[in-house]
Parts: sequence; C-alpha cells; structure tokens
Amino acid sequence: MVGKGSLILLWGIFCCIPLLHAQSAITGTVRDAQTHLPLYPATVQNRTAGLYALSNPDGSFALLARPGDTVWVAFLGYATDTLVVQEAMLHHPLQLELRPMMHPLQPVVVHGGLNPYQVDSIQRRKLFEPYLSRADQPLAGTSTPSGFGIVLSPFTYFSRKQRELRKFRQMFFAYEQAERARYYESLKLQAFAAKYSPERITQLTGLKGDSLQAFLHAMPPDTSFVLQAPQDAVDVYIRQQYQKFLHQKHERNIGLPYQPK
Repeated sequence: MVGKGSLILLWGIFCCIPLLHAQSAITGTVRDAQTHLPLYPATVQNRTAGLYALSNPDGSFALLARPGDTVWVAFLGYATDTLVVQEAMLHHPLQLELRPMMHPLQPVVVHGGLNPYQVDSIQRRKLFEPYLSRADQPLAGTSTPSGFGIVLSPFTYFSRKQRELRKFRQMFFAYEQAERARYYESLKLQAFAAKYSPERITQLTGLKGDSLQAFLHAMPPDTSFVLQAPQDAVDVYIRQQYQKFLHQKHERNIGLPYQPK
C-alpha cells in the first residue's frame, strides 16, 4: 500500500515534469573573431526574458531562452552581436565570434555637449547595466538547464557566479579608466598635430618633400611646449628650429659655422 507521503512526492514529481521540459536553453562559446581565443567573461543577455549570463574561462555559456527571444552577446572593446533565437539553436551549440572595435581619433565635442568618450561610456553602462547595478544581481540565465548533465550544489554554483560577476565589474571599471586615458591622450595628439603639422611647417619655412622629412627627423619638437603654448609662440618656435636646422645642414656640408642672413 502506498503511503500518503509517497503519493504527495509522486504528485510533485509529475507536476514538475512539464516545467522541466518547458525550460529550453541556448549553449555555445564566445570567441575573438580574429584570434579565435575564448572571451571571458563575455556577457550573454536574453533581453526578452530579462535573463543574464557570463561566459566561462573557456568561452562557454548556457542561457535560458525560447524561440523568438532576442539575445545580446557583448564583451568590453568588441562590437555587440544580436541574435534572435531559432528552434534549431536550442539543439546545437552556437559558435559566436565578436570583432574588436576600431578606435579612430575623434572630435573633441559632439552634439549635446558630450565628448565621444562620455557618449561611449554612457552606452557601455546601458549595455552592461544588469551586471553593474546591484551587488546581488542574480545571473538567472546561467542556471544549468535540465538534461545538460551538469549538477552543482547551490552554494558552489552561486559562489562561483558571484566571483565571475566581481571579476567582470573589476574588468569593466579598469576598461573605463583605460578608455578615458586613451581618449584624452588622443586629444593631446590632435592638439599637437594641429599646432605642429607638416603643412604649418611648410607655410612658415618653405620646406617640402625630402627636405621637410629631413627637418622633422633632425629636429624633434618639444611636445610639452607645443601642447601648452599658444599658436603664435609655436610658430616662433618652428622658425627657431628651422634656423637650427639650416645651421646644422651648413656645418655638415661645408664644415664652417652658419651665419644667418
């Protein structure tokens, strides 16, 4: 005779079976499109269901999803990939590849008074907000789906995921600092190029072609001075450098001191 407790247990198991089968997931790996090395920790977001996952050190991931869900795959410094889940994706691991973003020199200010770094930073924070906003953000999408043959204790699973989440946050803020430094360094390069350009040197000295290249090679500028000084002072500096250049050229050719006219 079956006891009352056994009947309740059996009833619970049968009730859970449809839920287990209702769960579906996409799995796969995220790699660099150029080097084919795994990207870790890459973010995999089911934007339709509001579920979030991080890739493992080998680039692998598992994310609960259903056909029709929109999934974003992203990694810091790489172009984001967007895919719409198809039925076939639930049965075969995905091989996803992200491409590094290019970093051309950008203008100082864009519309709205924000510089390009600020615009990019705001977009990054929106993209990765689920991983940054709350310290206890659950990575619900990384729950191992039924039938994948992987069993982890809740303590082991969630402690590992929290470590990965902390690692991602550390990487994110380090990337932000590096991008900010890179942007302001690019501003310095632009300012220097505008003040001490080959075109400006030609205009002030008449040097062209090989002579101009020889001048640039022989008379490396004082970068700190060029960046800090106004343009008229830089122009005086260029003319002085030009006179030194002629002096050195004259001494090499004749072996006598150069006397400016």
